[in-house]
Amino acid sequence: MTLNQWNWIGVGVALTLFILL
Repeated sequence: MTLNQWNWIGVGVALTLFILL
């Protein structure tokens, strides 16, 4: 995976946690 893909995964996880918490 590219660094850009990991960056978007991090953004997705952060947003998911922010919404759930």
